[in-house]
Amino acid sequence: MNIPSGNITLLFTDIEGSTKLSQEFPETLQAALEKHNSILKHAIESNNGYVFKIIGDAFCCSFEKAEDAVKASVDAQLNLANEKWNDAVIKVRIGIHSGNAEWNDKTYMGYITLARTARVMSSAYGEQIIVSNNTHELCQNNFNPVKEKDSVAADKISFRDLGERRLKDVIQPIRLFQIESKGLRENFPPLNTLDARPNNLPIQLTNFIGRETEMKLVKDLLKKTRLLTLTGSGGAGKTRFALQVGAEVIDDFANGVWIVELASLTDPALLVQAVLKVFDLKEETKRNPDETLCDYLKEKQILIMLDNCEHMIGHSAKLAEKLLSKCLKLKILATSREALSCYGEQIHRTLSLQTPNPGEHLTLEKLTQYESVRLFIERAIAVRSDFRVNNDNAPALAQICYQLDGIPLAIELAAARIKILSVEKIHERLIDRFKFLTGGKRTALPRQQTLSALIDWSYDLLSEKEKTLWKRLSVFSGGWKMEAAEEICSDNTTHETEVMDILNSLTEKSITIYNEEKERFVMLETIRQYGEDKIKETNEFESFSFEHLKFYMELAESGNKKLRGIDSESTLKVLESEIGNVEKGLKWSIESNHCEEGLRIAAAMGKFWQIRGYVSGGIHWLESILQKNTENNNSVYCKVICQLGNFARLKGDVDKARKLLDESLKIRRELGDKTGINDSLVRLGILEYDQGRYEQAAELYEEGLGIYRELGDKLGIAIILNNLGNVYSNQGEISKAYKLYEESLATRRENGDKLGISICLNNLGIIAYEQGEYDKATELLQESLQLRNLMGNKDGTAITLLNLGNVSYNQGDYRNAAELYKECLNVSREIEDKGCIADSLYDLGKVSLIQEDPEQATKFFMESLAMSREIKAKSQIAIALYGLGRVAYVKKEFEQAKKYYYESVSLYREAGNNKDIALNILSSAEMHFRDGDYGTGAKLLGFLEVKYFKLHKIKFPKADRIIFDELIAGINEKLGSEEFSK
Repeated sequence: MNIPSGNITLLFTDIEGSTKLSQEFPETLQAALEKHNSILKHAIESNNGYVFKIIGDAFCCSFEKAEDAVKASVDAQLNLANEKWNDAVIKVRIGIHSGNAEWNDKTYMGYITLARTARVMSSAYGEQIIVSNNTHELCQNNFNPVKEKDSVAADKISFRDLGERRLKDVIQPIRLFQIESKGLRENFPPLNTLDARPNNLPIQLTNFIGRETEMKLVKDLLKKTRLLTLTGSGGAGKTRFALQVGAEVIDDFANGVWIVELASLTDPALLVQAVLKVFDLKEETKRNPDETLCDYLKEKQILIMLDNCEHMIGHSAKLAEKLLSKCLKLKILATSREALSCYGEQIHRTLSLQTPNPGEHLTLEKLTQYESVRLFIERAIAVRSDFRVNNDNAPALAQICYQLDGIPLAIELAAARIKILSVEKIHERLIDRFKFLTGGKRTALPRQQTLSALIDWSYDLLSEKEKTLWKRLSVFSGGWKMEAAEEICSDNTTHETEVMDILNSLTEKSITIYNEEKERFVMLETIRQYGEDKIKETNEFESFSFEHLKFYMELAESGNKKLRGIDSESTLKVLESEIGNVEKGLKWSIESNHCEEGLRIAAAMGKFWQIRGYVSGGIHWLESILQKNTENNNSVYCKVICQLGNFARLKGDVDKARKLLDESLKIRRELGDKTGINDSLVRLGILEYDQGRYEQAAELYEEGLGIYRELGDKLGIAIILNNLGNVYSNQGEISKAYKLYEESLATRRENGDKLGISICLNNLGIIAYEQGEYDKATELLQESLQLRNLMGNKDGTAITLLNLGNVSYNQGDYRNAAELYKECLNVSREIEDKGCIADSLYDLGKVSLIQEDPEQATKFFMESLAMSREIKAKSQIAIALYGLGRVAYVKKEFEQAKKYYYESVSLYREAGNNKDIALNILSSAEMHFRDGDYGTGAKLLGFLEVKYFKLHKIKFPKADRIIFDELIAGINEKLGSEEFSK
C-alpha cells in the first residue's frame, strides 16, 4: 500500500495498566497480547490504515482519511470488548489526531503531529476513544448511519464534545471529542488533562522537543526528594523543561503545580510577595508575609516551581528551606544557573540537546533522531511550512546544531532565519553567531531575544575575578586540565592558587562543565566564543594566547619523545584529548607570526598524526606553518619538511615526497645533524621500497644503520633492521629477513616500543603464513592487532587486518578473508592510505575470482591497478596486472592473459621482487600446459619446487596449491613418470 504522507490522520493506542497485568498474569498475558495484536492489526488494515511502528504493546498507525481512522478505532474497541479473555482482560485507550507528517524513508517527519497524537491518547482511559478537533472537523459530516456490511460498528458513530482541554504538553488548549457508538462504553472519569488539577502553568506556543530519557530521570528524582534544582547554562532550556516536568507530574499533587517566575524580579526583598501573588494571597497586617504563606501551604499537597533563581540565589535558598521545614507535603522544583545549596537538595544538570557529529555520514532517518535537529526542523516549519530536510541541506543542518552546542535558544533563533535564508546560508553566517542570532520573540524576556543578551545575563551576575577567568579560559579549545588553567591563566592579578576556587565557582554557575571521569573542564563553544570576544576587547588576548601556545608546544614535544616508550599508550591518549588545544595553538602561531613555536609544535605532532591516521589534517598544518616560515636551514624546519614528505608518500604523491625528503637530507647533511640525516634516509628508503626499488632502499638503510650504530641508538638500529627485513623478505631471502625481524623485535621489547613491537610481529606473521604456519601466524598477527588497537594506530591496524585476511585466504576460508579485506579497505579509505587501499582491492579481487565472479574481480583489480599507478608502486602494479591475467585466463582470453603475465613479471624483475614472481611462474606453467608444451611446464614447476618451496620455504595459498598439484598430475600423465622426473 501507499504509505500516508502529508496531511494525514494518526491513531495511537496503549494498553491500560499493562505493567500491572504483566505482574498479575505472567503466564497468560502473552496469549492475550497475541489476540490484542491480531484484533488491532485487522481493524487498522481493513480500514485502509498503515501500522508504522509498534512500541511494546502500543500501536502507531496512519491513515489518509480521518473517517477511516475513526472506523478503525470503533472496530477495534468493539472486537476487543467482545473478545473472550481468560485472566488478563485487555483494555485499550485510543487517541486520534490529524496534522502534517511527511513519510521519509523509514519514519515520519512531523514531530508536533506525532507528539500531539500521543498526548490525545494519554488523556483517555481504557476502552475510550478520544479525537482532536482537527480530526472531528475532517470527518464529522461523514457519519450518518453506517451501512457498510464489513464494519462491526452498529447503527452510527457520533462525537461527544468534551470541551477545550489543556493536554500535558503545556501548549495551547485543544477541543476534544469522545467517539460514541452502539456497543461502546460511554461513561468515564474526567480526562487525564492538565486542567484536571489547579495550576498556573503558562500556555506555550510551541511543542516540547526531546529529553525523553532525561524526563524520566527527573520525574524519578522528584519522587525521592522534596527540593530538586535544575541547573544549566543560559539557553539550555531549564524553564521549558521544568514546565514540562510540572505538567507530567501534576496528577501526583492534589493541590496542583504552581510556577513563580523570578527573572523579572529585581529586589530580593519582594521574593515572598511574588509567591503570595501566585496564590492570590494578601499580606496581613501585623503579620510576617512568611507566616501567611506557610499557613496557606501547610497542609497542601503541592509543587512550587521557583524559576530563574540565580540573581537572588541566597534569598531563594532561605525561602525554600523555610517553606519545606514548615510545609511537609510541599515539594519545590527550582531552576537556576547554580545550585541553591540547601540541606536535602538534589541537583540535576540540564544539558544541551543531543547533537550529531558533522564528520559522521548520517542517513536522514538517523539525523532526525537527534533532539537538536528535531527542534530546528519544527521551529523552521513554524515560520516556513514548506521547509524540508533533504540530502543536500542535511550536512549544513548537522553543522548548525553541532556548532550551537545543542543550546535550545540558539537553535530556535537560527531556525527563525529559515524564513529568508537557506540552511546552508544560515550555517555560513554562524561565524559571528552573536550578531546573527537576534530577533527572538518580542514577547520573550529581553535576554531571550538575542543569544548575546542571554549570555550577558550570566556574565553580569559574576564577580570581576570570575569574569576575568572566563575570558582567559576562552583561549582553550576542547577543554583543559586544572593544571593547564593554573599555569596559563594566572598572573600578578589572579594568582595560581586562586584559579582552582574561581574555576570551581564558574562550574557551580554552569559557565564551565567538569567531567569527573576525564578530570577535565570544558565550555560549550558558544560560551567560549563569548569569552573570546570579551578578551579580545582587552590587551590580554595576545599574552594569554602566547602562554597557551607555549604550554601545548611543550606538551607536544614531551609527548613526542614518549611515543616509542613504555608510556606510549597513555601519551597517545593525552595528545588525543589535547588535539583541540594543539591545533588552536598552531592556528594562533600562524596568525600571529610566531613561526618558531609553530614549527616546533608541528614537528612534534607528526608522529602522533601518522599513528592515529590524521594524515590529511597533518598535511594541512604542516603546509600552513611552512608558508609562514622565512628561515629554511634549521633542524626544526627539516623535521617539518621531512614529515610532510612522508605524509605525501602516504597520500601517493611520490614526486612531492621525493622532493621534500631530498631537500631535508641535503640540509641535514650540511648541518651535520646525524639523527636528522637518518630520519631522512629512513623516509627515503621507505619511499624506494614502496615503489619496488629494493636495491636503492637497501643502500639507504645500510647508510642509516652505520650512523645509528655510531650514535649507539638502539631503537634507530631496530627500525632499520626491520626495514631491511622487508627488503629481504620481498627478494625471497626469508631466513635473512626472519633473523632481522627477530633482532629488531628483541630490542623493541627491551625498550617498550609498542609501535615497533606491533610492526615486527606483523612482519613475522607474514613470514609464518607464507611458510604455511597458520596457527603461529594468527597468534603473531593478533598480538600485533591488539597493540595497534590499543594505540589507535589506524594505518597499522589496516595492514594487520589485511594479513589476517591472507591467513584465512591461504587456508581456503574465503568468506572470512573477504570480511577482513573489507574491514581493511574501510580503515584505509578512512585514513586515505592509498597503498593499503590498492592492496585490499587486489585481495578482494582474488576472492571474487575464486568465488567465480570474474566481473567483480576485474573491477577490484582495475581499481587496484589505477591506485597503484597513481602512487607509482611497481610491485603493486605488478600484482594487479597478474590478477587481471588470472581473470583473462579464466575467461579463456589466453593471449590477453599472457600479455598481463609478461608485463607483471617484467615489473617484478625490475623491482627485484623474487617472492611474487612465483605466482607468475605458476601461471606461465599453466599456460604452457594448455598449449601442450608439457616439457616447459614441467621445468617451470620444478623451478618453483626447488627455488621457492625448498630453498625459501614459501607455501602457496590453498587455491594456488590446487592449481600446482593439478598441473603436476596432468604433466606427469602426459609425459610419463620417467620423463617427468627428468
